[in-house]
Amino acid sequence: MDEFVEDSQQNDAKEASTTVWIMVNRSTRESAFEAVAERLRADGVDTQIVTLSDVIGSVARDAFAGGAERVLRGLRVAFQGRGLEEDFLGAVRRARPDILAVTNPRYARALGLLESLSGISTLQVGILPDYNLSTDWINSSLQAFVVPTEEHRGRLVANGLLGERVLVASPAIEAGFAEDIDRAKARKDLGFGDEQVVLVRADSFPLQMVEKIVFQAKMVEGAVRFIFHHNGDGACAAALRRAADQHAFAAGMFGKVSDLQRFVAASDLVMAPPSDPYVAETLALGRPILFVGGEDSGAAQAEFLSEAGAARYVLDVLRLSSEIERMLEPQTLSSATEAAVSVGQQDGSAQTAAALMIALENADAWLHEPTPDAAKKAAKVGGADADSARQEPASSGPFETIGNGRSTSTESSSPAHAGTAQDDASGSIRDAEPPARKRSFTGISVAEAKDQLAELILMERDFERRLGEAEKQRKRWENRLELAIEWKETDLAEEARDMLAGFVSDVHSLQRDLDDVRNQKSKLKRAAQGSSGSGSSRSASEPRALLGDGSSDRRDPREVEDRFRKMELDRDLDDLKDKLNRDFGD
Repeated sequence: MDEFVEDSQQNDAKEASTTVWIMVNRSTRESAFEAVAERLRADGVDTQIVTLSDVIGSVARDAFAGGAERVLRGLRVAFQGRGLEEDFLGAVRRARPDILAVTNPRYARALGLLESLSGISTLQVGILPDYNLSTDWINSSLQAFVVPTEEHRGRLVANGLLGERVLVASPAIEAGFAEDIDRAKARKDLGFGDEQVVLVRADSFPLQMVEKIVFQAKMVEGAVRFIFHHNGDGACAAALRRAADQHAFAAGMFGKVSDLQRFVAASDLVMAPPSDPYVAETLALGRPILFVGGEDSGAAQAEFLSEAGAARYVLDVLRLSSEIERMLEPQTLSSATEAAVSVGQQDGSAQTAAALMIALENADAWLHEPTPDAAKKAAKVGGADADSARQEPASSGPFETIGNGRSTSTESSSPAHAGTAQDDASGSIRDAEPPARKRSFTGISVAEAKDQLAELILMERDFERRLGEAEKQRKRWENRLELAIEWKETDLAEEARDMLAGFVSDVHSLQRDLDDVRNQKSKLKRAAQGSSGSGSSRSASEPRALLGDGSSDRRDPREVEDRFRKMELDRDLDDLKDKLNRDFGD
């Protein structure tokens, strides 16, 4: 029987002209790449979604100890739609895929050993599932890539990869996120009013971070409603309830759903860690992202999207409430939304499939070492809630209300504003919208506030010091500009204007950061009473021209500095002569 099954599989492989394996780990990205697989199958390509366990990450380490083949043979892989598992190395020898599409960089180094151990030559193509071009991708031995933007392509080419082997295609996304969604209808169906809605991808954060986010959300002022998505993670749901009760914060949360795209589309802002698996989907729906946390795995993505204007990157959670308020300012939110619409693409799965077809056409050529003239042109293409311990009532709508917005330590005669409210039009019951309120900060001890306050005081002093240095430099270059104009040194006047503009920008940025820190201090003090830089890493005192900006037409900064110093010395001498003349006569 086993021989019959194996023979059937071999015959199927022979009938298909080409075979592609899309290799995923056990995550939500499997659903996204299924849309790619369906498109390739429609074009006659035998395409398999292959799930690998995380043990492959240890293959490369063990290989240098002489155990690579043993580890590869011990690795089990699962094929979508098949009940049986088999060892990875044996599966490669049996099926002989034309392309291994790698969607996680931690597999890349290990797969570099595959050909020498299996004897099978297979084109290995790295597919970025989002916008995170980490050093693991760059340092891999993959022979081709599919990346989301020209900027990512340029970085790989700059690191030695042939341009023709780096294809540009937007990230693949889950099928539901590729559909057009009536945002106004979705907001109405979910019970959202005129308030701004922040969707927090809570299950992607560590539990400790979740509790800090709830407290920071409590301190956000204005008509803002927070909805937390725990995705059926019982521990996360429990942490959210506990934190909401502790900080007397009214919010909503929901678990695993089959139409997450509707919730994302209805929100105004999505908060997530840099490595969140739904980044591509969120941007495809035109929603800006607030990244929180300093994790290394998604830092490259957070920085890229921040520079593109589609996201903001907050490393220090102590300043999160101020950053949320700034991000939700109408002009800032509008600009970020426009950038998200520009970056995200709903046809990413189709683009990725087209890129893989190009890779298939060139598989034989790309398997060999490149020739000197090989890179002349670049190709561009163009559920049920698992938290069973506390089930929601059937009539409670999509969100479970957590917290009631009142302190549990004090009595209050006023009704809780976050209780359930009857919607007369629809007859559904939902958690009430947060009213315009004067915050009653509760749930944080004086000791906790002091710890956070100490950190903020250190940050405040640092910003004050840097702001003072930037102010000195601004004044210095203002004087130099006046001096250059007086001496009719046109070129030096232009240099002085550039330098002055830079320091004026630094002053504004540092002042804004300082105001944020002071604002956070005030909020913490109120929170404690209720329960009784990001600036540039460059020193503000360091002349901007001495750092260089990469432009080739700038004057030698040392020459500029020397000429200014000579002019200043001559001016000081003239001033001294004038003073002597006034005091002692000619």
